[in-house]
Amino acid sequence: MKDVDRLAMRTVFWIIPLLTVGIFILDLLTPVGMAVSILYLVPLLLTYPSSRAKDPFYFSAVATVLIWADVLLKPAGLSIPYALFNRTLGMMVIWVIAIGLIRYKQTQHELKSALVEQAHAEGLMMEAQEARYHSDREAVRAAVGRGAAEEQLLVSRLRLESIIESAMDAIITVDEDQRVVLFNRAAEEMFGCSVRDATGQALDRFLPTQFREAHCHHIRTFGQSGVTSRKMGKLGTVMGLRSNGDEFPIEAAISHIAVERKTYYTVILRDITERKRVEHSHQESQRQLATLISNLPGFVYRSKNDRDWTMEYVSEGVSDLTGYPVEDYLVQRTISYGKNTHPGDRERIWQEVQTAVGQHHPFEMTYRVLTKSGEVKWVWERGEGIYAQDGTLNYLEGFVTDITERKRAERLLRQSEERYRRLITISPYAILVHRGDHLIFANDQAIKLFGAVKAEQILEKSPMDLFHPDYHVVIRERIHELLEGRVQVPMLEEQIMTLDGRAIDVEVSTARFVDEEGPAILAMLQDISERKRLQEQLRKTERIAELGTLASGMAHEIGTPMNVILGRAEYLMDRVTEEPIKKGLQTIVTQVERITKVMNQLLSFVRRKAPERCPLDLRGTIEAGMELFQERLARNQIQVELALADNCPRALADPDQMSQVFINLVMNAVHAMPDGGMLRIGLAPEKQMVKLTIADTGHGIPRDVVEKVFEPFFTTKEFGQGTGLGLTVVKGIIEEHQGSIVVESGEGKGTTFTILIPQTDSQ
Repeated sequence: MKDVDRLAMRTVFWIIPLLTVGIFILDLLTPVGMAVSILYLVPLLLTYPSSRAKDPFYFSAVATVLIWADVLLKPAGLSIPYALFNRTLGMMVIWVIAIGLIRYKQTQHELKSALVEQAHAEGLMMEAQEARYHSDREAVRAAVGRGAAEEQLLVSRLRLESIIESAMDAIITVDEDQRVVLFNRAAEEMFGCSVRDATGQALDRFLPTQFREAHCHHIRTFGQSGVTSRKMGKLGTVMGLRSNGDEFPIEAAISHIAVERKTYYTVILRDITERKRVEHSHQESQRQLATLISNLPGFVYRSKNDRDWTMEYVSEGVSDLTGYPVEDYLVQRTISYGKNTHPGDRERIWQEVQTAVGQHHPFEMTYRVLTKSGEVKWVWERGEGIYAQDGTLNYLEGFVTDITERKRAERLLRQSEERYRRLITISPYAILVHRGDHLIFANDQAIKLFGAVKAEQILEKSPMDLFHPDYHVVIRERIHELLEGRVQVPMLEEQIMTLDGRAIDVEVSTARFVDEEGPAILAMLQDISERKRLQEQLRKTERIAELGTLASGMAHEIGTPMNVILGRAEYLMDRVTEEPIKKGLQTIVTQVERITKVMNQLLSFVRRKAPERCPLDLRGTIEAGMELFQERLARNQIQVELALADNCPRALADPDQMSQVFINLVMNAVHAMPDGGMLRIGLAPEKQMVKLTIADTGHGIPRDVVEKVFEPFFTTKEFGQGTGLGLTVVKGIIEEHQGSIVVESGEGKGTTFTILIPQTDSQ
């Protein structure tokens, strides 16, 4: 018989991997929406006879890998969300059954072990009683031959003591006063008390307080009953008390014997803590399984293979789905599930099921049912045939769930996707979708904005590749906020970098959303370059207008008094001889001249005449200007480095105004190097323009100040040492020449001004 069992186990061992491989290949051959992964339940159930309790777990892990591998490898079928749903549901059923098998096998193993231990203990008790009987018999024989009897009694006692000490159960013997006279090694381990401490102690010491009175009454009653023993378990479950105060459940067998007119009671105690735990675990497993079935989003069933789908078992979920109670299907049989199916789907359902069971394949289908109230619901069903050993179909088992909401959601999703697809197409905004570390979507407006020809040119790029470096910190913070759960962040103005390297001002609005692939970030960009240009132009126009009004008023109101003060001061300087008075008058003259200079600069700024542009060799302008600063540069220990290209074309510019620009910038460089330094002046052609650079090694300009240096009345010099109009006039002159001026600076790194002036058409 054992050989037959071993042969069967070997056969099952080979059948499981063969079935698994076959199911995987079959699943690969079916479309995505027709998954047959529930077939993995067949080899899963075949793991039950295995001696290894965790074999169902290992098989479920392998089946899970194969189910998801199938999604990636098989040919296209129905929608991916639908495939993921049915495969997730199939995987859940496999794992539920696997967990149930594992717990059931563990429970059976533990119960079997407990029964073996019980039988062993009862055998030991019988041996002990038999040994005691032989001991008593030998004692009687001592009257005939005391020497031989004593020897035999000693041997019997030794054998009895050996049995008692080797017993797995606790053995305790008490006298008529219920004082311990025998306490074996198992009792020591069970109660945590040594033989020395236990001997002579009342048996109550090993019982919880609430059970002691009842125990004493039971002992007295038992001694008077005439019954010499009661088997293990007849007393039910009682509680023991360990020396550390812990209470635990035990089973007991009791017997009594009279020796020399004294009655001794012997109890055999067995710790059933583990058995109780196993029983509780088994009950909890059964409860969890029942709870799981009752809470599934649908119902499980076992039915006959007839057109009525007559139910032999159906879970409570059928009532939530159809409105009919379980009793109507199983007891009264006033309704059949076949009548619940929609008339338009009944024949198709029958044919699909018969085809599947005829091939011993599981079946999976979607159809409509009619509820008790007449409502039409969509359901998804997956099941398979259960066959006898000869291949005869016994019944059908499966799972049915309501997918009405999913069907409605799919329909609404399709409508929504189409609606948003049209909105994105016609949107005036550039739309980007970012997930992970790269872009995954860009609409036509985004492609145009970044100067791309096709979407692939900007997809797979990081947002940091498409935005100006000055905004990278802000972008990282915004992405972090969105991924941490913030739904939307305020609209911000930033700069993007086109594929050809141009910076464009944009207005960016971002929001977080989650789809089937996880969280993603939606960004909408609008080009605001023209708007910012117009705003800046309007701002400058307004400020210039204000300056014009201010300058005209100041020239009228201050000019005449300043001339009078200057004339009187010069008159007095020529007539006084005291040196302190002359110094005071000189200060007045200096400050009046400064006021007059500021007024003239203001008037020059607001009333600047249009440049008289002509071909101009800027080399000559530079050389003439450097002669003016030669003495001052030497006094301030400033070295000059000239890099003037020999073949530099002429610029189309006003000579006087360009000289003013050059002198102003050199003067600023000299002021920036009070302790000496290097002044570098460069002149070279560049793309139909003439490039003039003036760089110093002075103290530099802070980053937050660089952007303001061209604003009127803004100056970094100490009070009284600058008007804040010089660079404003320079920028205005350059822009009127259709050129550009850029400043680069950093604290402690010096400052560089770069000017581009259009070349003349003729050399």
